[in-house]
Amino acid sequence: MLPEKKSLASAPDLVTANEIACFVYCPEQWRLQHGLGLPPANRAVMDAGTQHHELKAAADRVAGGSIRLGRFLAVLAAVVLVLVLWWWL
Repeated sequence: MLPEKKSLASAPDLVTANEIACFVYCPEQWRLQHGLGLPPANRAVMDAGTQHHELKAAADRVAGGSIRLGRFLAVLAAVVLVLVLWWWL
């Protein structure tokens, strides 16, 4: 049986990028969240923001597909126009 690998995040002397960003943004937030291990008090607001950004990402994907479809139809119309003009001449 293989020995268990320790997670890098569980090492007590390892500082993650998330911790650095949290401390730079607000040292008090870092103290409460990482020093004392308290969960964020605005979890509901954070979850609502995550859902909002997921909906915006879905709208961006739909818009990107619509742009690709429009480009394809424009090229198709140009090809059909060239073929019609070629046939009549």
